Amino acid sequence: MSSFSLNKSNSLKSTSEIDDVFKNGQKISSDFISLHYIESVEKKLKVAFSVGKKSHKLASTRNRLKRLMKESFRINAKNLIDSDAGYNFVFVYFGSEKVHFTKVEECMKSLLLSFRKKVLS
Repeated sequence: MSSFSLNKSNSLKSTSEIDDVFKNGQKISSDFISLHYIESVEKKLKVAFSVGKKSHKLASTRNRLKRLMKESFRINAKNLIDSDAGYNFVFVYFGSEKVHFTKVEECMKSLLLSFRKKVLS
Protein backbone atom coordinates (compact mmCIF):
# COMPACT_ATOMS: atom_id res chain seq x y z
CA MET A 1 0.00 0.00 0.00
CA SER A 2 1.12 3.49 -0.68
CA SER A 3 1.60 6.10 2.01
CA PHE A 4 -1.52 8.01 2.99
CA SER A 5 -1.20 11.76 2.84
CA LEU A 6 -3.61 14.29 4.27
CA ASN A 7 -4.13 17.12 1.83
CA LYS A 8 -7.01 19.28 0.59
CA SER A 9 -8.39 16.58 -1.68
CA ASN A 10 -8.69 14.17 1.29
CA SER A 11 -10.20 16.77 3.60
CA LEU A 12 -13.91 16.67 4.39
CA LYS A 13 -14.95 20.31 4.49
CA SER A 14 -18.51 20.44 3.17
CA THR A 15 -20.98 21.17 5.97
CA SER A 16 -23.67 19.10 4.30
CA GLU A 17 -21.37 16.07 4.01
CA ILE A 18 -20.29 16.38 7.64
CA ASP A 19 -23.92 16.68 8.77
CA ASP A 20 -24.74 13.61 6.68
CA VAL A 21 -22.00 11.63 8.45
CA PHE A 22 -23.46 12.52 11.87
CA LYS A 23 -27.12 11.99 10.90
CA ASN A 24 -26.93 8.85 8.77
CA GLY A 25 -23.55 7.36 9.57
CA GLN A 26 -22.30 4.79 12.04
CA LYS A 27 -20.12 5.33 15.10
CA ILE A 28 -17.21 3.52 16.75
CA SER A 29 -15.75 4.82 20.02
CA SER A 30 -12.54 4.30 21.93
CA ASP A 31 -11.34 5.83 25.21
CA PHE A 32 -11.51 9.48 24.16
CA ILE A 33 -11.91 9.54 20.37
CA SER A 34 -14.94 8.49 18.36
CA LEU A 35 -15.08 7.70 14.65
CA HIS A 36 -18.21 8.59 12.70
CA TYR A 37 -18.27 7.16 9.19
CA ILE A 38 -20.51 6.74 6.18
CA GLU A 39 -20.01 5.31 2.73
CA SER A 40 -19.31 8.01 0.16
CA VAL A 41 -20.55 8.34 -3.40
CA GLU A 42 -16.98 9.13 -4.44
CA LYS A 43 -14.42 6.34 -4.33
CA LYS A 44 -12.14 8.41 -2.15
CA LEU A 45 -11.45 8.54 1.57
CA LYS A 46 -12.22 11.94 3.09
CA VAL A 47 -11.42 12.83 6.68
CA ALA A 48 -12.32 15.56 9.20
CA PHE A 49 -11.09 16.06 12.76
CA SER A 50 -12.94 17.84 15.56
CA VAL A 51 -12.29 18.81 19.18
CA GLY A 52 -15.09 20.25 21.33
CA LYS A 53 -14.94 23.85 22.42
CA LYS A 54 -16.79 23.15 25.67
CA SER A 55 -14.14 20.76 26.97
CA HIS A 56 -11.09 22.66 25.63
CA LYS A 57 -11.49 26.42 25.79
CA LEU A 58 -8.14 27.41 24.28
CA ALA A 59 -7.81 27.25 20.50
CA SER A 60 -4.16 26.28 20.85
CA THR A 61 -5.15 23.19 22.83
CA ARG A 62 -7.83 22.21 20.30
CA ASN A 63 -5.40 22.70 17.41
CA ARG A 64 -2.72 20.62 19.13
CA LEU A 65 -5.14 17.74 19.71
CA LYS A 66 -6.25 17.91 16.07
CA ARG A 67 -2.62 17.84 14.92
CA LEU A 68 -1.99 14.77 17.08
CA MET A 69 -5.04 13.00 15.64
CA LYS A 70 -4.06 13.89 12.07
CA GLU A 71 -0.52 12.64 12.50
CA SER A 72 -1.55 9.37 14.13
CA PHE A 73 -4.16 8.84 11.39
CA ARG A 74 -1.60 9.56 8.67
CA ILE A 75 0.88 7.09 10.15
CA ASN A 76 -1.58 4.27 10.79
CA ALA A 77 -4.05 4.61 7.90
CA LYS A 78 -1.51 3.49 5.29
CA ASN A 79 -1.33 0.06 6.94
CA LEU A 80 -5.01 -0.43 7.72
CA ILE A 81 -7.16 1.35 5.12
CA ASP A 82 -6.93 1.97 1.37
CA SER A 83 -7.00 5.60 0.29
CA ASP A 84 -9.68 4.69 -2.28
CA ALA A 85 -11.97 3.08 0.31
CA GLY A 86 -14.89 5.40 -0.49
CA TYR A 87 -15.81 6.51 3.03
CA ASN A 88 -16.20 9.82 4.85
CA PHE A 89 -14.63 9.85 8.33
CA VAL A 90 -15.10 12.34 11.14
CA PHE A 91 -12.90 11.84 14.20
CA VAL A 92 -14.20 13.58 17.33
CA TYR A 93 -12.06 14.03 20.43
CA PHE A 94 -14.38 13.98 23.44
CA GLY A 95 -11.88 13.60 26.28
CA SER A 96 -11.54 16.43 28.79
CA GLU A 97 -7.79 16.15 29.41
CA LYS A 98 -4.81 16.85 27.22
CA VAL A 99 -2.99 13.65 26.31
CA HIS A 100 0.30 12.67 24.73
CA PHE A 101 0.80 11.35 21.23
CA THR A 102 1.17 7.73 22.36
CA LYS A 103 -2.35 7.71 23.88
CA VAL A 104 -3.84 9.32 20.78
CA GLU A 105 -2.05 6.82 18.55
CA GLU A 106 -3.32 3.86 20.60
CA CYS A 107 -6.90 5.08 20.32
CA MET A 108 -6.53 5.79 16.60
CA LYS A 109 -5.12 2.31 15.95
CA SER A 110 -7.96 0.67 17.85
CA LEU A 111 -10.55 2.72 15.96
CA LEU A 112 -9.05 1.92 12.56
CA LEU A 113 -8.74 -1.78 13.43
CA SER A 114 -12.34 -1.86 14.61
CA PHE A 115 -13.47 -0.15 11.40
CA ARG A 116 -11.46 -2.60 9.31
CA LYS A 117 -12.93 -5.63 11.08
CA LYS A 118 -16.48 -4.30 11.14
CA VAL A 119 -16.79 -2.83 7.66
CA LEU A 120 -14.01 -3.88 5.33
CA SER A 121 -13.91 -7.61 6.10
